[in-house]
Amino acid sequence: MRGVAKIALVAALTTPGILRAGFCSADDGDPRQDFQVFAGYSPASTTLVGTATDRQLAVVGAAYSYRCWIYRHMSISYTGTLLPAMVLFQPTQYVSTSRAAAAVSPAHAVYAIGVAPLGFTFEFARRRRVYPFAETIEGMIGSTEPIPELGTNATGLNFLIDVGGGVRWRVRERQTLSLGYRFLHVSNADTTNFNPGLDNNVFYVGYSFSR
Repeated sequence: MRGVAKIALVAALTTPGILRAGFCSADDGDPRQDFQVFAGYSPASTTLVGTATDRQLAVVGAAYSYRCWIYRHMSISYTGTLLPAMVLFQPTQYVSTSRAAAAVSPAHAVYAIGVAPLGFTFEFARRRRVYPFAETIEGMIGSTEPIPELGTNATGLNFLIDVGGGVRWRVRERQTLSLGYRFLHVSNADTTNFNPGLDNNVFYVGYSFSR
């Protein structure tokens, strides 16, 4: 996981310079960089893509965005996200193993860390005091034990993708408060023959400042 984190950090630091070099819109005088901290919670898991159920998820993270493409009523930012604290609350599980037909794993919390170096944020009517946004991030998550379910060939290293959106309120000239929703999917992308997948509806609040 240290190697993945280093790659994500390098990508987050170098991408703005690469974008400025030949891809970004002309400077409009507004701040281009956003730094955000956020915390969220999912009260239950769904089965839209994954099959694991009855799991709650708490997330604390930080994100860096560089506003690159600026249009009249919309802007698109590159966004890199670090998730240093993810807690998945697992229910009691009955796991078949070679030693026991129904080994029991009691309900407990599993800790994880995630890095998502690839992401984009879309802001609409950004010059208003309250305005909507949409976002997506992609990356990896490493956990202290296999998730979302225990089993043969279960893995503690998974991919994550989330899409969502919400509203932002400009509380000061360069500071905003976000209320958002993320559909967060975790899966090993069939790198093993056991891939139940996990879907959670995460509701979160975030605070960001621009420069």
